[in-house]
Amino acid sequence: MVPGDLSLVAQSTPRSGIRDVFDDCELIPDVITFAVGEPAESVPERAAKAACEAISRGDTHYTNVLGVPEFRAAAVAYTKRAKGLEYDAETEAQAVPGATFGLYLALRALLNPGDEVIIPSPHFTSYDAQVLLCEGRPVTVPLRPENGMRLNAEDIERAVTSRSKVVIVNSPGNPTGAVTSAAELERIAQVCQRHGLWVISDEVYHAFVYGDAPVAPSIASCPGMRDQTVIVDSLSKTYAMTGWRIGYLLGPSALVEETAKIAELIHSSNNTPAQFAGVAALNGLDADIARMRDAYAVRRDAVLSALQDAPNLRAVAPDGAFYVFVDVRDSGLDSAEFSSRLLQHEHVAVVPGEAFGPLGQGFVRISYAGDLDEIVEGMGRLVRFANQLG
Repeated sequence: MVPGDLSLVAQSTPRSGIRDVFDDCELIPDVITFAVGEPAESVPERAAKAACEAISRGDTHYTNVLGVPEFRAAAVAYTKRAKGLEYDAETEAQAVPGATFGLYLALRALLNPGDEVIIPSPHFTSYDAQVLLCEGRPVTVPLRPENGMRLNAEDIERAVTSRSKVVIVNSPGNPTGAVTSAAELERIAQVCQRHGLWVISDEVYHAFVYGDAPVAPSIASCPGMRDQTVIVDSLSKTYAMTGWRIGYLLGPSALVEETAKIAELIHSSNNTPAQFAGVAALNGLDADIARMRDAYAVRRDAVLSALQDAPNLRAVAPDGAFYVFVDVRDSGLDSAEFSSRLLQHEHVAVVPGEAFGPLGQGFVRISYAGDLDEIVEGMGRLVRFANQLG
């Protein structure tokens, strides 16, 4: 018997453009990569030690799908300390194997087939793909260079239709590094309340902001928004724990009850030692966050300084995260060709902007999460390449 066709949903789901860059890099020796959003730091020693201790005492078995009580309590305590938001650790918090999975759970719990999700774009690569996997319809609204690539309430409201269900908020943003102000988030909150929209707030870069505020503002802090917002957060960026696959989502208990049910059917349990490492990180490593933020500020300045020597490249200085979104349209190349030729000629990898949706065309993303010396060398090569284009 010949098997039937593969799922139309699976076939219509776009492949990650970042993964394409990774595949290309494997064919080039000695690549300096600005493609991966991964801290060069290693996990803090205290967190690693906590994981080893968990293994030694036998904490290596299944846990409640919501996560061990200690991890949920630590996530809730950290959120109150850092963001001023209060959640019930037993009913409004869930451990997840990374923020990307938390995003999927939230969408799966909220969307019916055909529901629309408003996505400010360019956006993180999985947003539109996950909406499609959940049988929803992604609706993109532009993030504008003249607006610092920040979210805009009027653009979001213009995209609202009778099928709108969710708005995805990402601040600080990937790929832009833009931080949306508390005042603008309040205006977006009013739009969502007026139209009865949920918000999924991707806050994985909340701790990396370059200014006076210790963290980026959360839309869940806006009046009336806590109970129609799902916060998705992760330890991957904040504590350099990308490979540990541990994060959390926070939201109303009725929603968490559904996301837990879905998670039980998909992965049964989270990594147990990683949860105890997360407890140690969340409960006492704020100084490590501050140190990493200061290091990223130095690396950001190195990237922006280098770009000043390439008149045909432009960038909006990022307020947060660890990305610079560079406008390459004056180079005479589109973003895909710019990225490809840069890799071939200078062995430097960047991600073409269309990997973050069609509205990213004409831009490339530079991640400055890596080693400072490599950043300086790689930017020198990139500027040399750009200047040869005229």
